Amino acid sequence: MHTIYSRINNVSAMLSTCLMVLLGAISLSSFLFTTTPPPGHLSVTNIKVFPGNARRYSNKNQDFTFVNFNLTAGCISPFAEVLVSVLTQSLFQDLTPLFNWNTKQLFLYVAAEYENKQGTKNDVVIWDRIVRRKEDAQISVAGRNKYVFREVSASFG
Repeated sequence: MHTIYSRINNVSAMLSTCLMVLLGAISLSSFLFTTTPPPGHLSVTNIKVFPGNARRYSNKNQDFTFVNFNLTAGCISPFAEVLVSVLTQSLFQDLTPLFNWNTKQLFLYVAAEYENKQGTKNDVVIWDRIVRRKEDAQISVAGRNKYVFREVSASFG
């Protein structure tokens, strides 16, 4: 006869083995979904630099930048990097192919990269969005920039 501890050990070993096999199958099934970046195209139409005063440092003049761009059909991934500054934007992107049963959410962003007078490269996120459902994966945005963007050295030039 087997003791109660031996029986509990056998049952727990069987359950943990089944659980590990199930988790391995779930992990391997993710490779069955081939995802290609959704089509898109990013074009910069307008860049405007305005002098202004920041709220925090009202005695210091700084440059603020606004950029018009369009994101439409072409080849771009869920994120886009542009050599520009802040934006008045018009975006459209279909991200439904990226969703499968193993995708919880998508984080989308547009980043700007520029070089200041001292030769330092700067990267800044000028727009972002979290897509949590497949129904919300049709992105269509028009309006002004989401984040305030200004150069710390007070001038973009």
